[in-house]
Amino acid sequence: MVNQNAMNQFSNYPWLNWYVSNLKSIPGGTYRFGFTKPPAGDAFGLFGNPKPPAPPASRITMSPFRMGATPVTWGMWKEYCKAALVRMPDKPDWGYLDDHPVVFVSWNDIMDPGGFCEWASGVAGFRLTLPSDAQWEYAARGGKDGLEYPWGNDFDASKLWCRTKELLNVGETAAVDRTNKIYRNGYGLTDMLGNVNQWCADYYHEYYRPIGKDPVDTQESGYRCVRGGSWKGFSPYIFRCANRDRNPVIMGFDYGFRLSAGPK
Repeated sequence: MVNQNAMNQFSNYPWLNWYVSNLKSIPGGTYRFGFTKPPAGDAFGLFGNPKPPAPPASRITMSPFRMGATPVTWGMWKEYCKAALVRMPDKPDWGYLDDHPVVFVSWNDIMDPGGFCEWASGVAGFRLTLPSDAQWEYAARGGKDGLEYPWGNDFDASKLWCRTKELLNVGETAAVDRTNKIYRNGYGLTDMLGNVNQWCADYYHEYYRPIGKDPVDTQESGYRCVRGGSWKGFSPYIFRCANRDRNPVIMGFDYGFRLSAGPK
């Protein structure tokens, strides 16, 4: 349970304060959700299984919202654990590095009552939550609708923290404020692709076709949607803006998240 005496004292939580101060405003608009052409032959999911043919892209409309400029860091998670009297997650091999994305946290750790989002929302004074699947893809595209990647249609490993043929194992997450192997998209967001897989609010369905404005898939499936790929990834396919994957809400050393919020 969250320590109520610690709530709403923003100055006591410098990492959360920094994160909230750097939320990026995402304008409303209409975009094409999903792949606009058939996926390539390297279309494999996080569990190594071939992907079925992707459904046609859907044109959907999004209201304005805000998105975290980076994934949530260990520095923020430590603040939460101390304030809410919650046990720290398992330590990754590279340690609890304050400026690296938090890992070994499950969807439930983030979203359940008494979890990270409830605590962060109480301190910030407004709702902070996981982005919807549709919000995530819209934000990842950075205002460039229809491209495979935020920067264009060709994969460029210099723009994200991931494995490559030349660098077979980067070995760990990377600091969110680094200067190499990073790309800032048109909305000012970094690490939308690579570094850590990112939880979304939605349940996952293979042939999800978003319907209406600001869609969220609430039909229970046993899996939550995961986006972005991670430092372990190497296939260009998994880093495409439209790529979706799933996880049965378990934690791992390459699973993290970022926060979204309503417009100012």
